[in-house]
Amino acid sequence: MRNLSLPALFTVASLAAGTLVTGCAPRATGVEARREADTRFRRTTSLVSFDQAKQAFESGDLERARKEVKAAIARSDGEAQYWTLLGRIELEASQLERAIEAFDDAIERDPNLAEPHYYKGIVQQRWGAVDKAIADYERAFELDSSRIAYLLACAELLVADRRLDEARELLLPKLAHFEHNAAMHELLGDVSRLRGEHVAASRSYERALAIEPSAPLIGEKLLASLFRAGEWQSCLEAARRSRAAANVSANGHVPVVSVDILRHEGRSLAMLGRHEEARTVFAEQVRSYPEDLGAWRDLTIASIEMGDFARARSAADRLLELASKDSRGLTLRGLVAERSGDLDGAVRWYQSAVGADPKDADAAAALGLALRKIGRCEEADASLRRALELDPDFTLVANALEASDE
Repeated sequence: MRNLSLPALFTVASLAAGTLVTGCAPRATGVEARREADTRFRRTTSLVSFDQAKQAFESGDLERARKEVKAAIARSDGEAQYWTLLGRIELEASQLERAIEAFDDAIERDPNLAEPHYYKGIVQQRWGAVDKAIADYERAFELDSSRIAYLLACAELLVADRRLDEARELLLPKLAHFEHNAAMHELLGDVSRLRGEHVAASRSYERALAIEPSAPLIGEKLLASLFRAGEWQSCLEAARRSRAAANVSANGHVPVVSVDILRHEGRSLAMLGRHEEARTVFAEQVRSYPEDLGAWRDLTIASIEMGDFARARSAADRLLELASKDSRGLTLRGLVAERSGDLDGAVRWYQSAVGADPKDADAAAALGLALRKIGRCEEADASLRRALELDPDFTLVANALEASDE
């Protein structure tokens, strides 16, 4: 072998070294591939923890859920859904500060994910930050308009805050899309009811009840709106439909008819002049709900209208046993005495009613009219003027005073 000169040896050695370095060092594409593989592995294992966290959360094991979702975040902290679940866990645990921090982290990672905005709104609502909660609910619905829960949460909060025009403006444009959702119609009914538009409210409740016939609260709202709208026949029919439904659901057992159904059935009958039927319903109501003061009042009034003063006296006495200082009960007891011809006794009952509640215009008016009947006109006019001060729209009292002046 031919001997190489020293410079040549250095050249060969340098070339060999360069070859070794080039052959052993990882290529840039290899490094990236390993990095991607590690990322995929970490994300896969994080998904396992995330799934376990969801299962634990749904089963109510908040500690395990928190541990698993934090493990998922540690492996892959860029997933907004992980932070959202952590926020929900903290919300369920009433750790509201931690919850809102997690929801903010979720929004930071994915501003277009609707869910954290919605749950952040719940936190703001619990804190009483109404405007912020409404903004969060609105943003959630903007991002996912298929989720009616986001829309309803916003509308319900507006209604609760008595921002009725805003609630209506929010709901009406969406009604065509969600026309088969009972809650939409119920909320619109609530808006109308709170605005004093009882006919419109009853129509909305009727549509809601047609969609969801078994919803008792909607049925109660419908009865109240129909009655306040003066649609007593419709109210009576609705009450009787509800009673029939209660009979069917009882499946052969003794049906439980709600006090609300009985009240509106009886009062509708009374307003229609069917006092005997009304008295029968009120008698059923006091048997089923013996502590209900309103039922005893209604039974007393119906009995007076029927001229059944013995039954009226008995009902009024029972009412006063339950609430001896109830000015309305004392006034009714006085009315029983007055209709029975005992004017002096009536005056004493009315005086007791005024004493029990000096701001009860009905009691003051009843006392004034009774005093006038027994010739105590100066006292009568003083009591009538007091009643008119308490209720300036009390037409009966105004007419009585006007007649006295003449």
